[in-house]
Amino acid sequence: MIGLILARFFLRDYPGPLSLKWIFTSLMHHEMTHVFQWNGEGKTPAPLVEGIADYTVLKANYNPPGFNMPGSGDRWDQGYDYTARFLEYCDELVPDFVAKLNNMMRKTYDVSFFHNLTGKPVEELWKDYKAKYANKASEVIKS
Repeated sequence: MIGLILARFFLRDYPGPLSLKWIFTSLMHHEMTHVFQWNGEGKTPAPLVEGIADYTVLKANYNPPGFNMPGSGDRWDQGYDYTARFLEYCDELVPDFVAKLNNMMRKTYDVSFFHNLTGKPVEELWKDYKAKYANKASEVIKS
């Protein structure tokens, strides 16, 4: 509910380059994800909860300008679009990864869920993710 109230104030004063309808739809994808996602009865870290919501925005193709590129970030649990991009990578490894992770978070949360789903601990997944996009990230910076 708080997110929707904050979104209302954001939209009221929105000066951005995109149409108000587009940005509203993007915000609704994010906020409605929170309605339907599990959070391990409060045990799931907030950056992962927000990353899943931004993953929904990304998959719906409503990611706004400035949304981080694949490979960006310093930690997998940095939150929002950083975590969304990492989850996108995990979903490439294991189809429906995010849906499966969400289902596992119904009653609790443990970082080992990543290992259970992929066969690798999250730290190794993060290392592989960063390696996959290392050259692409430097190409983006150069251009």
